[in-house]
Amino acid sequence: MKIILSPTKSMMNSQFKIEESPSSFPFFQKEATNIHQLLKGFSKQKIKSLMNLSENLNIQTIKDIQLWGSAKSYKTYAVYAYQGTSFKYLEPQKWKLSDVIYAQNHLLILSGLYGVLRPFDFINKYRLEMGLKFQFESSKSLTQFWKDKITTYFNSFKENKFVINLASKEYSNVLETSSLNSIIIDCIFYEKSNNLFKVVGSYSKAARGSMANFIVKNKLERIEDLKEFSELGYNFLSNESSKTKLVFVR
Repeated sequence: MKIILSPTKSMMNSQFKIEESPSSFPFFQKEATNIHQLLKGFSKQKIKSLMNLSENLNIQTIKDIQLWGSAKSYKTYAVYAYQGTSFKYLEPQKWKLSDVIYAQNHLLILSGLYGVLRPFDFINKYRLEMGLKFQFESSKSLTQFWKDKITTYFNSFKENKFVINLASKEYSNVLETSSLNSIIIDCIFYEKSNNLFKVVGSYSKAARGSMANFIVKNKLERIEDLKEFSELGYNFLSNESSKTKLVFVR
């Protein structure tokens, strides 16, 4: 079983470390370096326009691009670098060593810059969304550039049967389902109001992170066990679920 999460825009440098935790480097470090070199050649105005940034955020993004990969750029474990809602509810700082080892072997973070990351890959702070459309090599978008590479990477796990999708559509679309050897299991989190079900973005992000934490803490290996998820008040809804979709509601 592999679990996929989206990254978050907000990042920070962190020195947090659990004793004896594994350390690794991104599988697609070479590709990340090539993408970074392209970004480094863009003007400040092009970066601002491409990423739709405010003036202050553009200044910080340019700074991160200039420092990326240099001796002055602090390297952080990926799982502690992301600071958005899903990672707050993932709560990796509370993991025991056994949780850390399970996460390193099962949890994967999709990334516009790095392609795919294990939790304890060392990375540099960056800002680059998968959905951005700009020419890179022969690809017209990052999704197009990464699709074959990331799908092949997932297919390298010969014994993996399932991918638990806790990523947004922007990121999960990078997997080419027609050539993926594993079955994707989508997890949907609904809010119930006036007998209507709807997905609320901020709540869904929290639920995805909480579900990933639930899987890690319990070292789950069976799809059936995911149905026991009841964190944040959610309950499994069997009549709305299927073999490839698990629906939860609160």
